[in-house]
This record gives sequence, C-alpha cells and structure tokens, in this order.
Amino acid sequence: MTDPKGPSGREGRFFADVLSFGWVLPASIAAGAGLGWLADRFLGIFPVLTAVLGLLGLAAGLRAVLKEAAALSGDAPPGPRDGRGDGDRK
Repeated sequence: MTDPKGPSGREGRFFADVLSFGWVLPASIAAGAGLGWLADRFLGIFPVLTAVLGLLGLAAGLRAVLKEAAALSGDAPPGPRDGRGDGDRK
C-alpha cells in the first residue's frame, strides 16, 4: 500500500527533479535576457546584449535539463559535485 501523504524517498526525489525541468529552462532564459537588458540599458546598445545573453541562457538551460535528464535515466553517471553519489556504486 502506498503512503497517502505522497511519494517519499527515492520516488519523491525523482518526482521533484522531473518537476524542476519546467522551471530551469525559462529561469535560465529570463536570467540571461534580464542581465542583457540591464547591460544594454547601461551601455545604450539595446537589444544586442539582450539577445546574446538570452541565447546563452537558453543554451545553459538546455544543457542543465539534458544533463539532469541523463543522470535521472541512468545514461550518464552523476558528476562528483552533484551530491547524488550513493557511495557504494562503482
């Protein structure tokens, strides 16, 4: 029987990681474009840096989502700084 409070442990972690996919990409794009917009306003060259940093944010967001998806699917071993290593896996 499942816990009525929802998933816990490994299932809960997986569910939380999958839900974060929908926020990582738009947040990365918004952060890049926002910083670009601020720099453009300061330098007076709008929309050059907004577009460039927005595209860099898109690339960084896609990289983060693909890296996390690969780690969750087991295609790639987790990195040394991910905090996901379970110690006894070789």
